[in-house]
Amino acid sequence: MCGSLWGRTMAEQRRRWDRFEVMIEVRITTVVHGEQKTYNGQVCDLSKGGLRLLMTQWLEPGTNLQLEFLLPYHSAELSLRGVVRSRNGFSHGVEFVAPTGQEQKVIERTCDVFALLQ
Repeated sequence: MCGSLWGRTMAEQRRRWDRFEVMIEVRITTVVHGEQKTYNGQVCDLSKGGLRLLMTQWLEPGTNLQLEFLLPYHSAELSLRGVVRSRNGFSHGVEFVAPTGQEQKVIERTCDVFALLQ
């Protein structure tokens, strides 16, 4: 129940950007206890400002990440920085950090396509 509104508070339902349910494999790199670690996970929803990440490792809010994934309708893999803003079990809310203009354009176009497909 990754992207469902079921069980969310009204504050959680009001967001800056629309979220779109997806299932995209993602490679996550971060530093844990001074050691670089790489994990695999799933993006389960995407917005113009961030994503919801499912992974078996618990990451604390404030953790900086490097995210690598391929968006639908694009041939080039994105490599973005993000920061964990929230965690609920194995579900992590991640905000994108300083994407380049081109990266932001790719994310926005993808979300625009998702909006048309709804």
